[in-house]
This record gives sequence, structure tokens and C-alpha cells, in this order.
Amino acid sequence: MRRALRAAAAMVCAAVLLTPGSSFAGSYQVSACTGSAPSVNNSWLPFNTNTTHLETAAKCPSSGITGFSRETSGLAAADVLGLSTNTPEGAVAGWTVAAPRGGAITAISIERDLFNDGPGWLPQIVDDTGAPLPGEVCPYNNQNGGCETSGLTTHTGLDTTSLSIEVLCSPASEGLTECGGGMFLHSARAELNSATVTISDNQPPQITSSSGALFTAALVRGTLSGTVDGSATSGVQYARLYVDGAQVAQQQLACDFTQPAPCPATSSNQFNLDTTTLANGPHQIQAAVVDAAGNQTLGSPVQIIVDNTNPAAPSDLLVNGKGAGAWINTPATISWTNPSRPENDPIGQINWIACAGDQASIPTSGCEAPQHQASPLSSLTFSPSQAPEFAGQPQGSYTVFVWLQDALGNTSQANAAAISFGFQTSPPPAPTSITAKGAGPYTITLGAPSHLAPLTATSWIACKGPTSCTPTQTGPGLSFSFDPNHTPQFQRSPYGSYTIRAWLQDAAGNASPANSAILAITHSRPGKASPHLHILSVTRTRPALRVRGAAAKTLIGHVTIVVHYTLGGRSHSAQKTARVAHGKWTAMIGLPVGARTTRVTVVHHATKAWLSQTVTRYVHHGRGGR
Repeated sequence: MRRALRAAAAMVCAAVLLTPGSSFAGSYQVSACTGSAPSVNNSWLPFNTNTTHLETAAKCPSSGITGFSRETSGLAAADVLGLSTNTPEGAVAGWTVAAPRGGAITAISIERDLFNDGPGWLPQIVDDTGAPLPGEVCPYNNQNGGCETSGLTTHTGLDTTSLSIEVLCSPASEGLTECGGGMFLHSARAELNSATVTISDNQPPQITSSSGALFTAALVRGTLSGTVDGSATSGVQYARLYVDGAQVAQQQLACDFTQPAPCPATSSNQFNLDTTTLANGPHQIQAAVVDAAGNQTLGSPVQIIVDNTNPAAPSDLLVNGKGAGAWINTPATISWTNPSRPENDPIGQINWIACAGDQASIPTSGCEAPQHQASPLSSLTFSPSQAPEFAGQPQGSYTVFVWLQDALGNTSQANAAAISFGFQTSPPPAPTSITAKGAGPYTITLGAPSHLAPLTATSWIACKGPTSCTPTQTGPGLSFSFDPNHTPQFQRSPYGSYTIRAWLQDAAGNASPANSAILAITHSRPGKASPHLHILSVTRTRPALRVRGAAAKTLIGHVTIVVHYTLGGRSHSAQKTARVAHGKWTAMIGLPVGARTTRVTVVHHATKAWLSQTVTRYVHHGRGGR
């Protein structure tokens, strides 16, 4: 992933995106006294150098007035009626519109009325130098006694910072020094009934600042926020956001195109970018502001690297160094191996939750609250006896789920790894029973009590008398072998009474000698051979037992061979009679499959002193013996 991010970053850096700077769309239009009601004027301002002899009026909107009238319409300037004195030269009144600083008026579409019926008056529309627009001056005509220019007209190709519609007293052109005013009807009148002014703006807007995570070069995830501040002489109309050269967001400000500067002079706009809509890897972020004329200024690009990938699940979970299913009797130390991560977005936190039982997924109940830790990042410690959820009954089986979180905060519980184990701190109860089989060696078997953790081993001590004891012996399973004849502590004098004390150990390693079962054993010598009757050998030849012996020559007749054996945990016997011939006898005795011989007794029938003519031989079995 690290190589992929670097390679992608190189590609983005090499790509030609939007060049920071400004582009110019040209112009915008400002209207006055036009459109549907309410029709307003917010762009033309009145001026009057002689309020005694000249007047201005705003009746926007109103129907146009032409010809002689004592009334005016629209944005008007006229002489004051009924005065006893004349208007001095140079007096002027009217309405003017000006482009914002740095801008210029390039066209106007205007409905106007320029009326003149008095020598020296000059109704006109002029630019910022005072020069009338072509056809927009109405001088007095001595031949016909007056002048009127009215209706809708359009002028293009202008380059002026302002336009004015005015009434000017200019008597010198008529050889006069003053202009006469009307008594009942206006002698001069200039009216603007509607106008649309086109203003070009060559001053680019400015990005005064950009701030926030969206405009900070970094490794990022989730939703980023950022603020773009801008300014413009004609006002800021839009703030925009570009990702990799493509516009992804635009915010429009409230603009009033009846104003010479229609939009707010400054702006502050906040953008939110959901990076999950972008591919993981590097991206170029640019802010832009656009003025009323459509001029756009782009900020410098900022490179972010998006990483919305949740860390993969950890692997190789162990509990106290053991695999899943282990039983423990101390707090659980869960350890694992973290997946590889980019060096600029390492694992920053681990999240985990412990739940009762052997679980395949996180259940809706039976769990403690999720835990979080920033260190260590490859192990955790969980103590059931101290966890509030389980402290009242801590012994049982548990599953711990672990999921990772990177430095950016990416994490998903769906990527959790789990390990199940058992927790047991109390030792097994005493065995329910203890039994012995055989005549030495003895097989001691323990009965299993009810216990949560599996029972895995047996510990025991054998004592002969109060002081002679074996060390504690431990072996797997619930049975063990005790052979006094081959036990170092007893083999020099093996016969006598023994006390066997045995206790159990569970899979968690819990064991207590206090929970023992006790068995007493008397180990006797095997019967001595009769001086007249001997068992020479006992040989197992499946499925029969071959017993061979000898008898004194004084013994004649028959012997009965009795075989004692165990099968299925119960004791049985089988017998057969054999004839003594020449001091010898042999018998083949059939036994069931699985029978284990314990002893063989031979009795001579033809003697009254039968006790002296009886011999017993014990048969001991090893793991695969008889």
C-alpha cells in the first residue's frame, strides 16, 4: 500500500491541474427601474448644483412623459417652476451611475426622454469626461423652438467610469448668460424611465485566506472542513471547491444586480468534503472565488492523501502464550501480530471487548463495555475476576475480540479477530472414587468429579507407615500404576500396608492435595509353591491360556487348573482338569477376547491334605501384557 500511495502521489504531482490565478469572464449588468414590480433604483444617484432653480425626482417606475408637462417621470431632473429669477450658467442637476473601482461601463440600454423648450438649456447623457453619448444631447433650436429625444436606445463600445443623465444650463451657446425657467410647464427636462448598464470588471477577486483541515496538506480520512475567505470590488458571487481540477462544490452568495457592486465585498464560506467519495491516495484541493463579473481566482493547490481503509484484522492470537481453547488460572494476556501498515499511518489504538462463552461473533449481550488503549499495541490484559461484568462469577469460558484503529482513526469492528479460552482458578474437587486392581503392580483409578475445566492429570503419594512416603508423583489421565516391589522407597521391604492419597489437576493447572481421595492397600507375598505341586509356566496363546506344571511322583490322578480373570470390569473364572502323567501335567484353557488373567490356582484332587497340595501363581499385566 505504501508503494501504491507514493506512486499515485507522483502521478498527481505530475498532472497539469488548474493553474492558480485569475480568469476573466468580463462583465455584468446592473438594472434600474426595470423588470416586474417592485421596480427599484439602487444604482443611479441624484446630483444638483443649484437646488433653487433645479430639482430631481425619483418616480421609479412610472409611465414615460413626453412633450410639455409640469410633471416628470422615472429618474428626472428639471427646472423649478414659477421662479421669478433665472437659472445661472453652469447649474446642473441629474442622475449618475458609476462603475466600482477598477471597472468600466461598456454599454447601456436606456429608455429616456430629453426635453428642451428654453434657450440655453442642454438636456443630455454624458460620460465621465462630460462628452455626450452619440445622439444623447438635446440643444434648443431657434428655428423650431425646442427639442425632444425619447424612447429606448442602446449604446455599446463605451469605456467610461460613469454615465450621467442631466439638465445643464449652458446659455453661452445661445449668446445668453442665464437660462429661463418655466412658470407652469418645464422648460427643460431629462428623464430616465429604465436602464440596464453593462459594467466590465478587470479587477480579479482575491482569496484572502483558506484554513481548516481541508486546506492542510496531510494524510486524511472521513469528512474534512475548511473555510475560504475572499474579497472583490464588484463583490464575491461564488466560492468554489475543486478536487483534482474538477469543481465539486459551489456556494452562491446573495447578490443584488440593481447595485453597481452587486455582491458582498467580502465573503467567508465553509466547505465540507467527504473523502469517502474519493479514491484512496493523493488528491489536489483548490479553493476559488468568483466576482459579480464572473472573474475567478484560484488558490494554490494543496495535496492531501486520502486513506479511508480500515486496518485488517490482527493474526496469530495467543492467550498467555497458548492457542485458542486453552485454560488459564491467571489474568489473560492476549497477544497477536499486527498487519503491515503504511509508515505514515501506523496503528494508533487497539479496541477490544471480552464476552462470556465461546463466541463466533460479538453477541448483543454478555459482554463488558468495549475497551480502548493506545499502548501497548500488540497485547492486552483481561482479568475476569476484576472486570465488573464478570467479577461476581469469573470462572468460565470467554472470547476476546480485538480490532485495530490506525493513526487517522480508521477502524471497523467487522475486522475483529477473536480467541476463546477458559478461566478457572479453583482446584478440582476430590475424586468421587478411588479403586485398585491387580496384586502388584496395582492400577489405581480415580472417579471424575464435576468440574468446569477439563481434568488432565493425577498427582499421588504412597506411604508405608507414617514416615516412609514417595515424593509426589504426577502423570496424565485419571489412573496410575503403583508397584511396591519396584518403588525405590519400598522395594527392599515391599510387603505390608500402604496408604495411597491421590488428587486431580485440571487443564488450567489447578490442583490441591487437600482435595484428595485415600485408598488403603495390603501388599502380600505371592503364594509359595507346594513341595509336591508346581506351576512351571503360564503362557497366553490367544484365545487360550497354556498352563504347564509338575507334580511329585507320589501324586497321581488329576489336577484342576482354575484361571481367574477380569473382563469388562468384572471378575470371572474358568477351569479345566488335567491328568498327571510321569510327574507332569499340561492344560489349555480357552478365555474370552479381552480377558486379563490375574492368577492361576492348581489343586490336586487325590489328597486329603489339599491345602498342602494347592499352588497359586499371580499373573501381572503391563500395557500390552497378559
